[in-house]
Amino acid sequence: MEENISLEHLKLDHTQGLYDLTEANREYLRERLPWLDQIKSSSDTRKFIESTITEYSSSGAQNFAVLYQGLICGVVGFHELNQQHKIGSIGYWLAQNYSGNGIITTATRKLLEIGFSKFQLNKIEIRCAEPNIKSRAVPERLGFTYEATLRDCEWLYSQYVDHAIYSMLASEYRSLIIK
Repeated sequence: MEENISLEHLKLDHTQGLYDLTEANREYLRERLPWLDQIKSSSDTRKFIESTITEYSSSGAQNFAVLYQGLICGVVGFHELNQQHKIGSIGYWLAQNYSGNGIITTATRKLLEIGFSKFQLNKIEIRCAEPNIKSRAVPERLGFTYEATLRDCEWLYSQYVDHAIYSMLASEYRSLIIK
């Protein structure tokens, strides 16, 4: 399974495929992600990809298309890289019909390698809407530590949701990969 999962830097060539994936999963993703109303056309997806390319060139924060058997099925990347404090924050989403196969867990594991090796981060965080059990399972499977719940920290269309905050330290990551 893992050999069928790869990451590609988000690039303009992904625009239509990523937009089509977003459209096909709009109702499913709307339960979890607050940005869907900002994506109304493929040109909006293009603007998002352009912004991630700019962010990468300025701060190094990378976003990737997640591919399963060569087909785009989601996105994973760094929301933020704070080089001064050596902290990064990861986010991800996956199309509904790919969910439950370990794809995002594998993609996130690959991102941990980038964060702890390439960027020499000391800490990587993942924030998940508290009711999003599938999203929370990813850091839990990867050995992250639950740190806290931030109350009412994200407006999700009609209500505020709490976020569960998970983190992993570089020392914890090294001990996991040595085992």
